[in-house]
Amino acid sequence: MEQFGICLLSQVPLRGTISHASEMVSQLLFGETFTILEKYTHWLKIRTDADGYEAWVDSKQIQLIAKEPHQLWISDAKAAFTATPYSRINRTGDLSHFPVGMGCRLPILENGIFQTPETGFETQDPLMTAERRQTTPEAEKREALLQSAMLWLNTPYLWGGKSIFGTDCSGFTQTLYRMYGIQLPRDAKDQAAAGEAVNFLEEAQPADLLFFDNENEQIVHVGLYMGNNRLIHASGMVRIDTIDHQGIYRQDTKTYSHKLRLIRRVF
Repeated sequence: MEQFGICLLSQVPLRGTISHASEMVSQLLFGETFTILEKYTHWLKIRTDADGYEAWVDSKQIQLIAKEPHQLWISDAKAAFTATPYSRINRTGDLSHFPVGMGCRLPILENGIFQTPETGFETQDPLMTAERRQTTPEAEKREALLQSAMLWLNTPYLWGGKSIFGTDCSGFTQTLYRMYGIQLPRDAKDQAAAGEAVNFLEEAQPADLLFFDNENEQIVHVGLYMGNNRLIHASGMVRIDTIDHQGIYRQDTKTYSHKLRLIRRVF
């Protein structure tokens, strides 16, 4: 019988194998749901509902849920997302709270409360609601997405991370895009297939995705175009650098750090 779960902590590591010493390949953020594929001692192999990513998680860090609420929660059609760098989610009925970052998900928000079978959660902090996502014009959405991205400046780079407390390049773009109603794959090489190609940098619009390859022509990096030959991306930290047809030029080192390969427009 299939089993399902939800993350009710700010962020939980997803591992490549069944060990806390294993590489962190991604994260679950608060409110993310998943399907359980395998069990081994206290480890669960899961497949995330949002992007189909498969990895291992410690069962002590998640909560099991029944099939019925899982089916209600897997769609983002009614989901709200935390919209400030730091939010406080309170558990109703007691004084406990959960500090979370931007882009954490409240699967169904009614009267300000996200209700699990066991308890409810609420927040007084600003949210990216489903209505706001669905009614914001495209041009305004691009500007708003970049304004949200700016709040991540100086977030440290963390391999496998996708939160404002630590992120890799594709976790940064995936979390931001999802807040605005667009689901990207988890890894940069897969995100590079999303949307449609933009042929020249001069044709790029703010919030388009820029992809970069290595010497083997493998996509290894992604960032968000800001306009005026600038991009914001996670490299060492979330930072703003100059971009031209050759790639990313860092003013501090006077060198190119990444070679431009593709530009994609997702919306």
